[in-house]
Amino acid sequence: MKHKLTFIFLLTALLMHSSCGSALYVDSQVYRDFDVAASLGIEFPAQSFDFGELAEPALETEPNEANYVGDEYRSFDMRVVDRMSIYANIGDTNPIETLYAGEVVTLTETEDPDWVRISDSSGKQIGFTNEGFLKAIDASCEVYAELPIEYGSARTNENTYVDAYSHLVDISKYLKVYYSTDIDNTGVDLSQYDVKVSMKLSTSDTTIGEPFYNRNLCMLQYDTLQKLMLAIEKFREDGYTIVIYDAYRPTSVQQRWFDVVQVHKWVANPAIGMGGVHDRGTAVDMSLIDSEGNELEMPTPMHTFTVESARTSTTMTETARNNMNYMLNVMVSCGFTYINSEWWHFQDTDTKYYLPTDHPIDDIPLVPLEDFE
Repeated sequence: MKHKLTFIFLLTALLMHSSCGSALYVDSQVYRDFDVAASLGIEFPAQSFDFGELAEPALETEPNEANYVGDEYRSFDMRVVDRMSIYANIGDTNPIETLYAGEVVTLTETEDPDWVRISDSSGKQIGFTNEGFLKAIDASCEVYAELPIEYGSARTNENTYVDAYSHLVDISKYLKVYYSTDIDNTGVDLSQYDVKVSMKLSTSDTTIGEPFYNRNLCMLQYDTLQKLMLAIEKFREDGYTIVIYDAYRPTSVQQRWFDVVQVHKWVANPAIGMGGVHDRGTAVDMSLIDSEGNELEMPTPMHTFTVESARTSTTMTETARNNMNYMLNVMVSCGFTYINSEWWHFQDTDTKYYLPTDHPIDDIPLVPLEDFE
């Protein structure tokens, strides 16, 4: 089954800003039901991409319409487009594993029309799921998250306002991304990827002990991504791959996190100056992985909010300092600046010209990209 859909996203939403001089914060409900494809009059022959009300996919024949083909249940090579919970047995309620966006699996129908058996790319069975055809698509079809362009004004650190806009993009539209929140990269040839995405706030390994959102989705300003791509090439020349732990962070997530940490230098208060800048989509929290899949030694683990995480800390090893400074020098040369309190944080030097926005990560619509062979 091939998806031969070509479409150009030309939708521009001009969110006019009043003259009262306050920064534009998009209401978190604005895009909950926003469907880019529907707005362009596009109908998909395959799969619903709105996980709010999931539709049955239109395959060559409907799943479980004729489960048996000879002596075998039918199988489909699919790719996960969101999180997919895996269970040890049909009917279980406690998942044993979670698959993430980008993972290619084989779904095989079972005697239960609501459940499928899941096998990995080697053919090894890993369990069952009742989310199979709802959270996976044909492996040949590319999908990415999409938002409209927005215009308004944004607050600066001097509490003045400048004209600003937002053109947030899913980096997977432009880069080959390896998605995994697992720190173990054993058996993965990261040289085949431009970047690894491991959004820490989509996991339970956060300061609140639960995810802030559920998608391992990385979005950045389009122009910021161009600068990051320069850095990717420089790191690649030295045998390293970037791993991104945080990028676009909605304002509501920024506020919720600040309410917990309450230390502006580690999690910025959105009400102060430019706020957290992650909600402008111009910042990345990142580290580096070597050619064998090992993360380089850095001063502390990611998002360790202590004085040891500062670039000026005297407790780090010489190796960690050298790695930290190497990463910093490359990022600065590509158009990023940094803060001293967090070794992992880099932001676009043009950050003040981008809008802070509040698009819920789990509700950003997905659209398919033309099939690339």
